[in-house]
Amino acid sequence: MSTPSFRIHPAIGFARVGNSPEFYLEPVTPAALPVPGSSLTGGLPVKPGTEDTPIDSSDLRDASGALKRQAARFRIYAYPEQASETWPLGVAGSEIIIGSQINGRTVTDIVWMVHLANKKANWYTIPENNGIGAYTNGAVPPLRNPQDGPDLAISQRLATLVIDPGPRTVRGANAAATAFDQATEASYWQDGVGVTPLPNYPKSFPGDHFQNMECPDGAIDTLGELQTDGQGRLLVIGGYGRACGRIQASTGQPFPLDSDIDNDGWFDDASDGPVFATLVFDDGSTQTVQGHAWVTATDPAYAPQTLNSVSLWDDIQDIWVRHMALRPDLFADGRFNSSYAPSFDDEIFPIFRSAAMQQWNTNLNLTGSVSHASVDTITASDDPANTLLGGLGFIRNPNDPNQASDGRRMPLALGDAGEPFLSLRKTQYFFLQQWNAGKADGSATLQLGPGEQLDRNSLVNCLGGRFSPGIDLTFIVRDPALYVQDWQTSGTGPFRIKPKPLNYAAATSGQPFLGVGYTPDIVNNPLGDKQPIDSNSDSPGLEPGDASKFMALPWHTDYNSCATHSPSPSVPFNNLLYWSWPAQRPVAVYAAKDVQGDQLPAQRFSVRGPGTQTVPFDPAEVGRFQQRIEMVESWHKLGVVVQGTAVADSEGGPFNAAWYLEVQSQLEDGGDPVQPWPNTVAAGVGQ
Repeated sequence: MSTPSFRIHPAIGFARVGNSPEFYLEPVTPAALPVPGSSLTGGLPVKPGTEDTPIDSSDLRDASGALKRQAARFRIYAYPEQASETWPLGVAGSEIIIGSQINGRTVTDIVWMVHLANKKANWYTIPENNGIGAYTNGAVPPLRNPQDGPDLAISQRLATLVIDPGPRTVRGANAAATAFDQATEASYWQDGVGVTPLPNYPKSFPGDHFQNMECPDGAIDTLGELQTDGQGRLLVIGGYGRACGRIQASTGQPFPLDSDIDNDGWFDDASDGPVFATLVFDDGSTQTVQGHAWVTATDPAYAPQTLNSVSLWDDIQDIWVRHMALRPDLFADGRFNSSYAPSFDDEIFPIFRSAAMQQWNTNLNLTGSVSHASVDTITASDDPANTLLGGLGFIRNPNDPNQASDGRRMPLALGDAGEPFLSLRKTQYFFLQQWNAGKADGSATLQLGPGEQLDRNSLVNCLGGRFSPGIDLTFIVRDPALYVQDWQTSGTGPFRIKPKPLNYAAATSGQPFLGVGYTPDIVNNPLGDKQPIDSNSDSPGLEPGDASKFMALPWHTDYNSCATHSPSPSVPFNNLLYWSWPAQRPVAVYAAKDVQGDQLPAQRFSVRGPGTQTVPFDPAEVGRFQQRIEMVESWHKLGVVVQGTAVADSEGGPFNAAWYLEVQSQLEDGGDPVQPWPNTVAAGVGQ
């Protein structure tokens, strides 16, 4: 009897910070796509202790009004052993829980090991207009915190600027919380030995090294905790959304928050790291799960059901299709297959739905809202030329450099890596080209197993496209060397971030354990595709903290900033403002509390109230706190945009299923009025 391969799903999971000790679970369905048998669309987080029961608006905060955290839930699936594979695998796989039978043996225990860390302060600044291209041929951006030394590898920098509680293990069903804090002993799984404590692990938190700090929500003394559910599945719960600034000896004041993305002297409690598992059987034997996972603890989901025009799935799928041999039926020998028939439901319609959804988080004018909504009515049987889109006439072509600066095309959002405006990924655009040519299949669906669905769904619920630097993960997802290279034959399957092997037995008190870690080394920018990309199969892999270190420090200031901006690089003769991340950073919203009858109310800014008003009125700065520290202090007061049917009775719901409304905001009303788009830098009024 062959030995199956075992994999953790999702391959990349997302926990989200909150200021409450309570939590809900990561969504198991993709954002804004129908959930069978339910009046709710997908993307809603799940109630703890359930398989897929979505929360409603009353579940977002605890009894004290604090914003709950979102836990990432990981499961293990078994697959038949295969000599080589593509994606989808073509077999469903079976979930492995405590009590499962495998080749005559019973799983009596599951041991999980996770190591979270934060390396943001010991990293480089963010190259907004170059993205991963800033790491071409050994080049790197300038350092963060240059006052602490000119080299990332300086022991003092590694010891004081890296937040590292060490690894943790948790096992069994309904395991109590194991915290990533200073008081909880570090431990790891050692093959042939079992769970091994690490009493001398060199844990490090900011307060261990900097005694005087400004911490509006409390000290950063934990990165979260691990638990298990009743079947032995893993729950990773992230931190509390805290940010702390060091006090400067020269002034007696905290380091200033003088940047949207790179603030020296500051820390936050975002984190990331690898997720491993070991199965324990009734005969005493053990089995390492080949397909490990990765978890990132990041910003809250303030609009969990709004689909991004380019999601993290779209970005990662594009790299895997074109550079990792994911789907030879779709792309091979350097070109897309012109006979490929994309699934309308799975590969075409999500693009249309994402366009329609933008109206709920932006200040589109009435004509724009109606037009966006009509895209959602396109069906597989419609002639593309007769739709509102007129085929591809309004869609920005990522293969045509002349369209990169055309602000009249869709999506109406800002781009990154030197492109003023957002374009669909090349794989997405190819799907649309096939649809436009009459080659889309209205009946076909992607035949994904449940584990594969979790991989895809987790990434669909996250931001892609505009990595400046983004919210969940950033431009490093475009580096093929980030991932396990032998995914077809190793039993791991696709989308696995490659972990660096760590010798925990060598951990010594007083010596930093984690090093500088992963640095991209791109031979050519993947967005340009001018020459083959170096896949760097000898890449040593990522350490804990290596994925989140490319994000803003602290994340709060970036979130505050990314409402509307002028295009960057600038576009000749353009004075219009465009949105950054409207699907996940709502700009203008319809508040459920304002609804009367069957009419939508006037919009409010999502970020509003005292501290947000511009004086004199400045359309380029509306919808954000004018002092960055106020977002650090108030991020947990922001409301959340959910489908009308998910609005609880206590908030006047449920409402129309076609509406997406803001709920649970604790911000005071007031501030600048919402003006319908288009807005200009100078005037700020509809044109």
